[in-house]
Formats: sequence, C-alpha cells, structure tokens
Amino acid sequence: MNYLKTVIAFFLLLPPLSAFAEQDSSVPVEIVTAHYSNYAKAVRISGLLENKSEQSLGFKIPGLVSKVYVDEGQFVKKGQLLAVLDLEEIDAEVAKAKSVLANAQRNLERFQSLQGQNALSMDQVQSAQTRVDVANSDLTVAKFNHRHAVIKAPESGRILNRALEPNELIQAGQPVFVFAPKKTGWVLRTGIIDKDIVRTQLGDKAELYFDAYPNQQFQATVSEVAGRADAKTQTFEIELRLSVSSEKNGGKTLLAGFVGHGRVYPTQKESLVLLPLTALLRANGKQAEVYILDESDEAHLRLIDVAFIEGSRMAVRGGIQEGDRIVTQGAPYLSEGRSVAIK
Repeated sequence: MNYLKTVIAFFLLLPPLSAFAEQDSSVPVEIVTAHYSNYAKAVRISGLLENKSEQSLGFKIPGLVSKVYVDEGQFVKKGQLLAVLDLEEIDAEVAKAKSVLANAQRNLERFQSLQGQNALSMDQVQSAQTRVDVANSDLTVAKFNHRHAVIKAPESGRILNRALEPNELIQAGQPVFVFAPKKTGWVLRTGIIDKDIVRTQLGDKAELYFDAYPNQQFQATVSEVAGRADAKTQTFEIELRLSVSSEKNGGKTLLAGFVGHGRVYPTQKESLVLLPLTALLRANGKQAEVYILDESDEAHLRLIDVAFIEGSRMAVRGGIQEGDRIVTQGAPYLSEGRSVAIK
C-alpha cells in the first residue's frame, strides 16, 4: 500500500505532457542578420610574370665578336659595355677613309690653285670637290661602324638572354641580347573567359601570389584588356601591372617566368547579401531555399536568388529583406512555422 502511494505521488509531481511537448517544439538554431552591401565576385587568375618591355639588342654591323662582358640574369646600368667586335678591321677602314679624304682635299686645293691660273677647267675642280665629298661620307660611315662595333646598355635593366660568344661571327642586326629595362616594371599576363572579361576594367585592383613566395602578397592593377578573344584558347588576355611598392615588397627578387596566382576585384559591384552555405536548405540552379525567422521566432521557408557561390559563402541578390534573420545552423531540422531557440 505504501509502495502504491509512493508511485502515485511521483506521477503527481511530474509536469504535464504538454510541457514536454512545448519544450521539445523549440529547435536550437544559429542565425545571421541580413545586410546588403556592394560586392563583386573576384576573378581568379593565374599566369607567368614577365617584364613589361623586352628589347632585342644587336650590332648594327657584321663582325667577329671580341669580348662579351655580361651574362644572363645580370643587372646592368645605363651605358655599361655589354659586348664589342674585333676592331682591327674597323680601325683599318677608319684609317683608310681618313687617308683618302686627306688626299682628296690636297688634290682639290691644288686644282683650285691651277684653276685660278686658268690651267684647269671648272669641271675638273668640281670633280675634285665631288671626290672630297665622297671621301668625307666614307669616313663618316667608317666612324659610324666604329661607334657601333660595341653594344651598350640603353638603360638600367637586366640581361634576360645572351646569344653570343667570343670569336663568333655575327651578322648585322642579329639579336644577341634580350634586355629588360628596369623602369618599365613587371606584369603578369593571363587569359580569362567571356563572363569575366565583361566585369573586368582598366584600373581594377588585384592581389597576386607567386609560387616562389607563397606567403607574400603583391598588389597589382589591370593595365591592359584585350578587345577580342584569342583564336586558339577563346579567352581574353588581360595584363596586370605590379605596383612599385610590390616590386620592392620585402626586398623580394622577381624573375621573369615566375608562376603567379591571384584575384582581380572588379569595380563593377552590385548590392548583395553574403550568407554562409550552411544556411542553404535546397537549391535548383540560381534558386535556393532558406529559413527566415519572424518576430515570434518562428521559421518560414523563403525562396532566394543566388548571384554566385564563392568559397564557403553564397551571395544573394533577391528574396531577402534588409534586417531579415536567416537560420545558418539547424535548418534541416525545421519545418514551416516551427518555433526555434536561438543560441
């Protein structure tokens, strides 16, 4: 009898079942508040680092290479001697031209003296003058060849390629050095698809990383945008120019051919709400469903327009109002009108 009284007393002390049901009806969730801001999806790029300008240097006359003073990769200053031809033959040509000119001038003076004595005709004097002019031109050419029997750095910069050796016979105009002027800076060229080219403009900012320096960020700006697609790749080439501060960033040495990766941030932006992907319940193309809480903390299914997904976030362009509370954790356990408990 006492046992029965104890059991009855226990059940009388228990709360009603409706209380359990009420407690169980609230699903614990996490939320974020929607705020619209101007945003644009970054354009992912990769490419090779290059010098903005590369010049081919060569001798203006043919000849035998006498000395080469620089190697590939070497930095040179403006006016520095890079290579020189064997000057023996060229010096002989200059000396010969001087001798011919001196002889022509002596003959002209003698002819002019004789013409003054009526011993020679004017035509003979003019012929002598012509020989002087021709000899003078030949000397000018010989001196020109002498001056251009050497290659000097046109500006301060770096030797990217060397294609000559001493005692090698070089033709006039043959490229023997590839030279990159320092002042033109560095660029990264890459191709992007049509959906990205329409969002990319001159002046857009970019962040770059190179495999050689994976933890070092370099700033760049879009400096060129192609007007048509490449016939082979069907992509549009853009050029990113590294800023001066980036070139000096941390004293890092940059070399042509470095592999670079990064993002271009278009200046064309639209008003979007960024939400974590955990808020996504279902999706079909650009349409998706999320749960939004009302003032009574009850969940309601909402259809939204997704602009794009980037990393662990999705950008929403419609279906959400400023200040809406969106469920980001616990959405799979909700149903229409279900009460929630916000963590």
